[in-house]
Amino acid sequence: PHAFNEANARLIAAAPELLETLEGIVLTAADPLSAYDGRLEAALDSARAAIEKAQ
Repeated sequence: PHAFNEANARLIAAAPELLETLEGIVLTAADPLSAYDGRLEAALDSARAAIEKAQ
């Protein structure tokens, strides 16, 4: 149970950053040029970092 509580605490703490990065991906992906100018990759990198923190 203790590990479960710690995992939940990490997820709750990371929720605002996860939401922010997800919103960034959605906005960036809506622009077809974002895949060519590096913005999409940058948004995905931010999401990967947020996911890593949440785990």
